Amino acid sequence: MNRITIVGTGYVGTSIGLALKEHKVEFEIVGHDREHGRALAAKKRGAIDRADWNLPAALEKASLVVVATPLSAMQRLFSQMAEFLEPGCIVTDTASLKRPTLAWAEASFGDRVSYVGGNPIVGADDGHREPTATLFQGCTYCVVASSSASAAAIEQVIRLVRALGAEPLFVDPVEHDSHLAAVNQLPALVAAALVSVATSNPAWRDGQRLAGPTFGSVTGPTLGDPTEQRTQFQNNREVLAVWIQALRDELGELGRQLEEDPDGLQRALEAARDARAAWRPGMGPQAEAAPVDLPRARDQFSNWFLGGLGGRGRK
Repeated sequence: MNRITIVGTGYVGTSIGLALKEHKVEFEIVGHDREHGRALAAKKRGAIDRADWNLPAALEKASLVVVATPLSAMQRLFSQMAEFLEPGCIVTDTASLKRPTLAWAEASFGDRVSYVGGNPIVGADDGHREPTATLFQGCTYCVVASSSASAAAIEQVIRLVRALGAEPLFVDPVEHDSHLAAVNQLPALVAAALVSVATSNPAWRDGQRLAGPTFGSVTGPTLGDPTEQRTQFQNNREVLAVWIQALRDELGELGRQLEEDPDGLQRALEAARDARAAWRPGMGPQAEAAPVDLPRARDQFSNWFLGGLGGRGRK
């Protein structure tokens, strides 16, 4: 039987399994997680057919491996996986940084397998959201292929993305990680700074009673795993430092306008309001693309497995 292995059966990994099962693609889905109880929970939900606590056994005969673990686990995991992957296997992931994962894949896999990195823009798990088959519906799914990935492997990952209901976006890894620093990492650092400033004030005991939904939504990123956030920041530190400086400059200018140029401050606030109002999640060059044909994507993905992989693996 043709097989997909999902390594990491948390929020995103389990949602991938549920989405594939929802579209009734006919192949076996194997799940592996360092916390075997999570893999068993994914099986109970119907996201996977089999939960395997042993990584080599989970990877055996897999045509496609989806790594849906935190970034902090990926370098070690790629190294551990390398010797157990079938020649010509396709490996993809869901990490939010692509430069480091490309480097780790190249070091671990070489040209023995095809690595095609991915990043679904679905938001981080806050520990309270439940996996769902509709998580990827209409979302942007970034695709970054390694230089050794075959054209056939890239095509199969695109079919996977469309089968999930997402819209693939090809992006350069440097550009991807720079954008990620601006729209994901910088807000997380701002949230941490805001919480620190507010809560360290001697009047916070009373002031917190005035903190409402605005404070709650802006500081939400601080609820993430600090160890994982540190890994994310450090692996993108050069680019992130540039965005931090840009934010310092912008705050400095707003502070100057507050003191010296009230009209300029209003214009800046109006410009920010209008720019924010024009933004919608997923908006961009692909926003005008034709709707994803889910039944066709499902059929194409099934045909890939049922009809053989053809040129899978090497160019």
